[in-house]
Order: sequence, then structure tokens, then C-alpha cells
Amino acid sequence: MAFSIKATVPEALTPEIVFLKGSVSLWNYSIPFFTTNVPLVFAEKYFKLFEELPQADTAEWTLEELFQRDISWDRVDNEILAYLNSPTRPQFFNALTVALMPSHTDSLGGDFGPAGDMPRLTDPGLGAPIGMGGIQIQFYDSDEDQVAGAGKMRWATDRVDAVAVDGQHRLAAIKRFVKEAKKDRWEGASVPVIFLIADARVGFKTPHADSDSSRTVSALRSVFIDLNKNAKPVSPSRTILLDDLSIVSVATRSLMGRSLGDTGDAERIPLSLVDWMTDRNKIEDGPFITTVTLLHEAVRQLLAVPDLQMDEDDNSVAKVEKWLDATLPVEDVGAREEVLGQIRQCARLQTRLSWLPNQIKILQQSFDANWRPHMRALLRDYAPYSALWTYAEEHDLLGPQFVNLYVSKEVMPAKAGQERSKRLEEAAKQAEPGWSLSKRYDKPLAAIDEIKEDSWAFKVVFQRALYRAYINVLRGPGQYFKTAPSRETAAEAFIEYMNTLHEEGLDEVYAQLKNDYFWAGSGLSADDTIEFTNAGAERMRSWLEVGFILKLLGPEAPAFDRLDSSVGGAPSKTLCYYLDLEANRPIRWGMAKFALARGFDDDSGQYERLVKQRYEHLRGTLRGS
Repeated sequence: MAFSIKATVPEALTPEIVFLKGSVSLWNYSIPFFTTNVPLVFAEKYFKLFEELPQADTAEWTLEELFQRDISWDRVDNEILAYLNSPTRPQFFNALTVALMPSHTDSLGGDFGPAGDMPRLTDPGLGAPIGMGGIQIQFYDSDEDQVAGAGKMRWATDRVDAVAVDGQHRLAAIKRFVKEAKKDRWEGASVPVIFLIADARVGFKTPHADSDSSRTVSALRSVFIDLNKNAKPVSPSRTILLDDLSIVSVATRSLMGRSLGDTGDAERIPLSLVDWMTDRNKIEDGPFITTVTLLHEAVRQLLAVPDLQMDEDDNSVAKVEKWLDATLPVEDVGAREEVLGQIRQCARLQTRLSWLPNQIKILQQSFDANWRPHMRALLRDYAPYSALWTYAEEHDLLGPQFVNLYVSKEVMPAKAGQERSKRLEEAAKQAEPGWSLSKRYDKPLAAIDEIKEDSWAFKVVFQRALYRAYINVLRGPGQYFKTAPSRETAAEAFIEYMNTLHEEGLDEVYAQLKNDYFWAGSGLSADDTIEFTNAGAERMRSWLEVGFILKLLGPEAPAFDRLDSSVGGAPSKTLCYYLDLEANRPIRWGMAKFALARGFDDDSGQYERLVKQRYEHLRGTLRGS
């Protein structure tokens, strides 16, 4: 008896799905979509969360991709899963939006490649297959793609990932529900789905299709933010990471490394040192030097982008042109004219000032050349930040492993965090023989906590003050120096000054001043607790700028009782401005509030003595440094 053995194993395909196709084709984009509904068990088996992708914990994800992965497991467990498990409420879900993407890539997205060799569906009326890598689509009554029509589709599960780009929390709850609930609870239930396929063979079109190799990511990322803007407010940090039409957001991202594995970029801050994952805005523990929100606040102050209702009949065009040349100068004549053309167009249309993508790119290049090196230098060269940065470099903590472990253990809810932590630990042990949690996580984290202990540098209120003072110096160095220096000289002088404060122990939270603390009445309240308020940040900023001038003046710094705005030029005027005890400015107001809390009345003059005491301490400390 003759027999044969097949040399290949049949490819794993999803069940076929009936769809209705449509397309949103407005202006320069065309986004095809395929609507259907699938059983919950289908969604549980074939749809993926971003963290379930094969490369989720190991690939070199870019910043633009990483934002997609975060899930609030508290919301999944306490809100959505509880909703599905309620026997007294009717349950209904809005459609999931699922993107079909090529799998097994080093990143997210890319081309599907040529049509695969999948068996044709033989239903009566179905036309010839349209293949895109591991995806197969067949329309009824047509052998070609249709703008609108019905048909069937399926995909090869080893070549295509079906990833929820809207509805991740709903999908996460469905997966939990199908796994944990009895089958008779979910067996007859289904969920509506909208599939997105970013491929020209089914009508996808973007104006950058020929030049943008990451067009899948770009298009789906834009769809993602639009969906979430309309469905639920996007968190502040996520908005910063997503917004491509705000020069402040784009410039903020330009300060940060492009991926967790991009650790050697001499022009950016390593991404693993920036908390872009949460909205905690907290840096006093863990591996972060700063947060995306704090950086965004700083860049917004630095750029001071005009927010104007443009009009040809007023001087708004001239105002914006003046701002452009002073803040984001564009040397290339053609590029500058393109930016100015947009300014004039906004004025003709009488709309608020806004930018198109190519103009944002021009402005970003100016930011990168004029401002980025100085912003990075503060975080690289100011001693407390430098110590953490250097420690992280020397102990190989700047890649994905350490920060992902920290987030899974310290930030994520217990159940989801434990699951992810276990995956990460197993992957680390396979990649590095002898790897242990104690040696590669617990010990480094303890060392980082020691670096941060009692340091103002890692308190949000102080970092806000630090950024504000530094930016004031960068933008207007003539207010602090006798002769206005270059921006580079001003930046170097300020960082040197901050390192002097550090050497003298004056950037410690509880820096001593006789029987009190130096920062009492500014960063510390009357009960010696940290005051995490904007007013506290403004008081600390004022003191930092006063100290900077005293450092620059050196032996020529006047005694408190000899301050005179008419003598000594711009630096003396700035000192007198901040220390004017007749005006209700931050230093005076903060110390008066502090004196009242300590039991002194308004007429005692105690607040003036407290200000003088701190001024003279700074003058004496910095005069000979």
C-alpha cells in the first residue's frame, strides 16, 4: 500500500469572519475599516493586548510605541470585570477597534509583505482572495478590493497580530471574564469589532506613504489619540507623548531617548530616567530623575509659544515673527518662509496660531539646536542627577529590564504586576546566567534610594523651582550678569552654582541654619513638612536666583542692609526686585506667612529678620566659592 508523508504543517488560521467594509476618506488620508462581531471566546483567543505581543518585554520599543501598552488593571478588575459579573445589570460594549499588524518584528507595525499561500474560501459568490502577508480577504461578487462591500476575512495567527488600539481595557476584562467565569455565562455573547488594516491593497492611503517607513505606526497612533480624545480624556502625560501638532509636546519628546534601549544618545536624556509611564509626577523614589510632565512644564515656560487669535488687521503676525526669531530661529530661508507662511495663513483665516507637521519638524530642529543641549546638561551635570545617571550607566540600569521591573513591582496593581514581573524575571535569567533579583534589582534600587535621600533635587517642588530659575537665566542672562554672556556661558555658570550649593549642603531638604532650617518659609512649612505647592516652587525659585546672583558677584555682593537698585547695574536691580519687602513677592510673602505660623504678628518685623538671615547665610557661603 502506497502512502506519502506531508512535508509541511498546515498554517494556523483564524476562523473566517463575515465583514462589511467602509472607509473614512477625507482630505489626504483614507482609512479602510471592516466591521463585524465576534464571540467573546474568539476575542479572548485571537485578540491581543500590547503587553501580550511576543516582543512586548524584550524589543527595543520606541517612545511612540511604548505609550500604547499601559493598562489600568485597577479599572479592569474593579470596574469593567465587576460590570460583566453583575447579574442585575444589562451588559453592552462599544466596538473594539483592532489593528491587524505583521508580527515577529523588532518593533510595532511595518509592511505585511506579499500575499501568502492560503487556501481559498469556497463559499458561493466569494471572489478571488486579496492577500496581504498573512491576511486573506475575499469580497462577495468581486475579485478586487471594494470601497464598500461585504465579504469574509481571516488571518494566519503566526504572521499577524490582532491588537486592540481602542478598547484595551474592555478586551482585558473580556479575557479575564472568559477565563474565570463558567462557560454558560459567556457562551452566547459577542462583541462588535472594527478592524483596521493599514495597507494600500485595501485602500489605505496617507500622504507620506512613499517616504514614511513607519506609516503603519503613524496612522494608527493618530487614530488612537483621536478615538481616545473623543471617548475619554487622555491623561496629561499620554497627551504629551501623543500630540504631534504641539511644538511644546514634540520638543519635550525630543529631550527624551527614543527607546528604552537607546542608552548612548549624547543629545538626549535616557528614557529609563524619565517617568513617562505614570501621572504620579513623583521622583523621590525609584529610578527616575524627572517626569515627562515636569519636562513639559519646563519646555512650555522655555518656549513661551504665543497663544494668539491671529488677525491681519492687528500686529499678531509681527508678534509671532518676533517670537520666532528670538526663541526658535530658523536659518534656512526656505524653511523660515514656510513657517512664516503658516503664520500669515492663520491671520488670513482669523484662527488661533497652529502648525502643520512639516512646520513642527522645522521648529523642533531649531529647538534641538538652540535649547536641547542646555536642558540635557542640567540633568547630566548637576551633581545629584549626575550621581544617579552615572550609577545607572555603570550598573547597566538604563535598558528596559530594570525600569520594567520597577514599574511591574512598584507601580502596577498587584495581580497584573506580579504576572509581568514573573515574565521579566524569567526572561532575565535566560538572557544572563547567574542573574538574581537581589543582585540586579533590590541592591541597585537601595543604592538609588540612598542617592536620593534627603535631597531637594528629587522633590517635585524643588525641580519645578530649579527648571524655572534655570530657564529664566537661559532666556534673560543679562538680568544676572554684569555683562550679558552667551547662552552657553550662562548655562555653565548656573550649573556650577548649583553644584556649589550641593557641596555646601544647601540643596538638602533639612539644610541647617543656626536653630532653624534654611528652606523654612519657602520649601518647608512652619511644621517642617515639605510644601508641594506652586507658591512653594516660586519661593524656592526666587531664592535660587538670589543665590545665583550672589555667586556671580562674589566678594562684591552687597550686605542685606546695603542693597541698592541704583548701584551695581542689572544684577543689583534683580536682587532688589526679589528682596523688596514692601512688595508682596514670593520671598516676602512666604516668610511673612511662616512668621505668622510661628506666632509673630505682622508688625513684629520678624519676617524681615528671617529673610536677612537667609540672605546673609547665602552671601557668606557663596562669596568665596
